[in-house]
Amino acid sequence: MRKRAFAVFLVMASAFPVISTDLYLPALPAITAYFNTAERLTNVTLICFSITLAVSMLIWGPLSDKYGRKPVTILAGIFYLSGSLMCAFSQSITQLICFRIIQAIGCGAAMMVATAFVKDVYEEERQEGILSLVQGMVLICPAIAPSIGALVLHLMNWQGTFFIQAIMGVIIFAGGLLIKETLKEPLQAGIAKTLGRLLVVCRNKRFVILLLIFSIPALPNMAFINASPYIFQSHFGLSSQIYALFFGTSAISMMAGTFCYLPASKRVGRSAIVYLCYSILPLSGVGILLFGSLSPFAMIAMILPSSFICLMVKPLGTFLMLNAQESDTGSVSSLIGFGGLLFNTVGMLLLPLFPNYFAAVGALYLVFGIFALVLFFAFVRKV
Repeated sequence: MRKRAFAVFLVMASAFPVISTDLYLPALPAITAYFNTAERLTNVTLICFSITLAVSMLIWGPLSDKYGRKPVTILAGIFYLSGSLMCAFSQSITQLICFRIIQAIGCGAAMMVATAFVKDVYEEERQEGILSLVQGMVLICPAIAPSIGALVLHLMNWQGTFFIQAIMGVIIFAGGLLIKETLKEPLQAGIAKTLGRLLVVCRNKRFVILLLIFSIPALPNMAFINASPYIFQSHFGLSSQIYALFFGTSAISMMAGTFCYLPASKRVGRSAIVYLCYSILPLSGVGILLFGSLSPFAMIAMILPSSFICLMVKPLGTFLMLNAQESDTGSVSSLIGFGGLLFNTVGMLLLPLFPNYFAAVGALYLVFGIFALVLFFAFVRKV
């Protein structure tokens, strides 16, 4: 596979979780009405997907160190394609939840190998730039996915969003067949010892601290993503198409943050960027608590700065974590994805604990922004 085609493949594989969530967000109210169920049960389709995605990555990563990236990529396409088609033909909310779990198993494999491929293929001095490019391009998806989802919802129904996801499964499956194996030294160990390499990586204190620091922003960010259709459509009364425009604005802000990282890091340095970014998170939280409920424009104005900085630090975090451990690239990639997804899930689970979505999103940005800032300060002092 040529370099440009390979880069496109990395973007598509990395985009699986985003597409699986954002394309389907505008359909949440329609799914709730279709199955005549409660919002909390419809949200379970998101929560179970995220939990399964995180757990499956922990398994796929070590297995890819033993059997190679190519077979894992092929299996990713098979699971995701079959899961997407079954979701489209669900007859109940219970079936939809179960089939989303199958879809998430394939999604976890695709997301993991995309990160592992970066360290397998590119020299260390190029990895940061490639990560910035791939992660920036991935964020085009949240900018356009809700709009596509809203259009599909208008032209067809909620099932159509899963047919589009099935096409992605076909593309990843085909890419897995075409791509060459990049694992140079397969792990020579049994299944139990192979999975046990996750514990070996977890004993690397530097990696674990970095994982915690750079996973924290995912918590309030996912809380907003999960709450956004209800904030903009249910509370403010916007149509699914207009909601998609507001959500796309946030996604564009994220993408801009990713692309701005490299030039900014050359001017002010990595640590200064992290301090600046993590100082903005709690400020956004205060703004949401005070002004978010006034209008959709006020809400998105408070979200945009935090969206920008959440993704600005992501290429740096992934680069530092990949190179904190010399071997076990698959296990490292699994834990990187698992950390972010774990915080994503916690963010969704914390939403019902608050009186309303504005209080939830604002408080989570405020509290966890301060936590991330303090933790990074302590880490830098020890280093």
